[in-house]
Amino acid sequence: MFSSVRKAAIEACFCLLLPLSLSVSVNAAEILLEPQVGFNGLFQLGHPFPLRVDLINPGRPLEGTLEVKVWKGGPARGVGAYPFYYRRELFLSAQSRKSVQFTVDPDSVSRPLTVSFSSLGVKLSKEIDLRRHFSPSPLILLLTENSVSPSIPLVSGSQSHLVSLSLGQLPIDARAYQGVSTIIFYEQSLRDLSKAQMLALEGWLSSGGRMLVLGSLHYALYQEPSMSRFLPVRVTGLKRFSSLPSLERIYGEKAPPLRDLLVQDSRVVEGRILIEERGTPIMVEMGRGRGKVFYLSLDVGRPPLLRWEGLPLLFGDLLGFPGERKSTLQASWDEFVFSQLLLNPSFISTYVPTRPFFLWLLFYLGALWFLAWLWQRQRLSNRTLVLSFLSLIVFSSFGGFLHFVRGGNVPDGVLLSSTLLESLPDGYVEAQSNVALFSTQRRHYSLRVESGWTDLEPVPRLGPSEESALVVQEEGSSTQFRFPLREWDYRLFKVRSINRFPIRTEIQNQGDKLFLRLANLTTKDLTECWLVVSGQRFFLGDILQGTSQIREFPLSSERPPRDGQSNKANKTDLREIVFNDKTREVLFRYSFFPQDQGMARWGSGAVLFFGWVKGPPSRIWVDDARISAYDYTLFRSIIPMDDEGES
Repeated sequence: MFSSVRKAAIEACFCLLLPLSLSVSVNAAEILLEPQVGFNGLFQLGHPFPLRVDLINPGRPLEGTLEVKVWKGGPARGVGAYPFYYRRELFLSAQSRKSVQFTVDPDSVSRPLTVSFSSLGVKLSKEIDLRRHFSPSPLILLLTENSVSPSIPLVSGSQSHLVSLSLGQLPIDARAYQGVSTIIFYEQSLRDLSKAQMLALEGWLSSGGRMLVLGSLHYALYQEPSMSRFLPVRVTGLKRFSSLPSLERIYGEKAPPLRDLLVQDSRVVEGRILIEERGTPIMVEMGRGRGKVFYLSLDVGRPPLLRWEGLPLLFGDLLGFPGERKSTLQASWDEFVFSQLLLNPSFISTYVPTRPFFLWLLFYLGALWFLAWLWQRQRLSNRTLVLSFLSLIVFSSFGGFLHFVRGGNVPDGVLLSSTLLESLPDGYVEAQSNVALFSTQRRHYSLRVESGWTDLEPVPRLGPSEESALVVQEEGSSTQFRFPLREWDYRLFKVRSINRFPIRTEIQNQGDKLFLRLANLTTKDLTECWLVVSGQRFFLGDILQGTSQIREFPLSSERPPRDGQSNKANKTDLREIVFNDKTREVLFRYSFFPQDQGMARWGSGAVLFFGWVKGPPSRIWVDDARISAYDYTLFRSIIPMDDEGES
C-alpha cells in the first residue's frame, strides 16, 4: 500500500517537472548570442579593444552570467598561458534584447575568444577567431551623422584603417580606445552622448589620444555644450573669405587657389593658433594631458575644399603619426623590488606582530631558565621537572597558536600599493600604481580598482610557478579582480591611469640663482619634498594644499663639460636622500628611481622636484577588514632647464 502511494507521488512530481524542464530547454534554444568585435570588426593588435555582446531572449525572464574568456601569458610574457575571465551578472526580461560592452585584452590572437552565457538549465557558448579582425596599425574613427561625408585622405604609405561609426557605437570605457590614434568629428551632434561615453573620451584624450574637429556650414552643432568641452575655440557663426593665402602658402603651393569660402568664425578659448586669416582662427591646437585636439574651421566635405589638391598635405599634419603613450620613465616593479620590501623590518612588522612575538619568546626562555634554576637547586624531582617542562611546551605552543593565529593580530593578507604620479601638462598626472597582495592564509581575494584605469598588467613570476586565472567583474564605479592565493604567497600587478592632480612647478634660471614657483591646487598636502638640480639637493619640507610659494636657491658655479661627458660633480646620488619611513626609502631607491635604469644619480640636464602625498585616496583596495592595506604615493615633476630663462 505504502509503496504504491510513493510510486504515484513520484510519477506526479515527474509530470510536474517535465514541462518545466522542457520550457527551460526551449528557452535555452531560443536565446541568441551576437558578439561584435572591435570597431566594425577591427582592432589594433596588442591593445585592448571593445567587445559588444547582444543577447536576444524571446522567451520568459531569465537570470544568468555572461562570461568572456581570453588568454594571457605565453612565451612572449615569460609565463605559461592562463585564462582571463570577464564576467557580468545579468537579468533578461521576457522578449527583450540586451547589449553588454566589455573591454578585453588578450596577449595573443592565436587562441580563440570564447563568449558564453549560463543560467539554470541554460548553457550557450560561441568562439571567435580574432585573427580575422586585427589590424597591425592604429585605427582612425570618423563620426558624422549627416549624409555628407568628408574626404579624408590618409598619409601615403599609412596602414591605418578609417572606420565610420555612429555615436551609439562609441565604447563607454577609455581602455577600449587604446588602439585608436585619432577620432574625427564632422557635423556630429554630441547631445546624445552618455556621461560614460563622455568620460571615456576625455580619459582616452588625456592619455595620449588625438581628436580632430572639422568645421562645417552647420555651425550650430559646434555651439552645443557637449561639443564645446572638446573645442579650443568658441564658435560664433560663419564668415566669408575671398581667399585663404595663409593656408595656401603652407599646403597649396602646387594646387589651384581657393576662392569664395565660408569658414566658421570663432575666438580662441585655450590653445595656440597654427593658421589664421585676418584675425580669424583657421587651425587651432590644444593640449589635454598627453593628448591633443585640433580644430579646423573649414568645411572639407563641400566644394571648393572637397577636391582641393592640398588636402593630403593638410590631413598629413592633422592626423600625424601615433606616438608612444606609455611614459619612458616608469617605476620598476618586479620580484626583486618586492624582496627588498620583505627584507625591510618595518614592512615585515606590518604582517608579523614582532613585539608580542618577542615578549612571548622572552616568557618562554624565562620559564626555561626558571625550571633549570629550580633543577640545579634540587628543589624539583625529576618527574616534576619533566611534567613542568612538557606543560610549558604545551601551554606555550597552544597559547601562541590561539594568540597569533586565532586571536592575534596577524592579518589574512597585506595589500601594498605604491603610486608614482608623473607630472603632465594642464594639471594632469600619469599614475602608475604598483600593487602587491601578500597572503598569510590560503583563500580567495577580490581586489578592487577605481574606475578610470587604462592598463592593468600582472607581473610575471620568476621560475616555474604557474599563474592563477583572473576573473574581472565590473561593479559600478570600480572593477573587481578575483583570484586565489596559497599560504605565504603573493601576486604583483601594475596599474596605470591618467588623473587630475593640479600641482604647478615652474623654474627660472638666472645664472647663479634658481627661482622655483610652486602652486599646490590639490586637496592633499605634500610631505618631505625635495628639489634636485645641478648636483645639489634642497629639502623643501611640507607644501600644504591650496598654497603657492616662490623659493630662491643658489646654484653652484660648476658647469657640465661641453663635450657631453658625465661629470660626477654635477650629479646627485639620490640614494643619499633619507626619509622617516623605511618603506618609503625602499620604494624610492628600488622602484621610483631604479638603479638598473641609471636613475640613481641625477644629472644637471633637468630639475627634479618630488614629494610624498599625504593621505592619498584609495584607488586600489580590498573590502575585507582582515586585509591590512598600506598606500604610498610620490609626486614627481621633471622640468628641463636651459642655461637662462624660464623652463
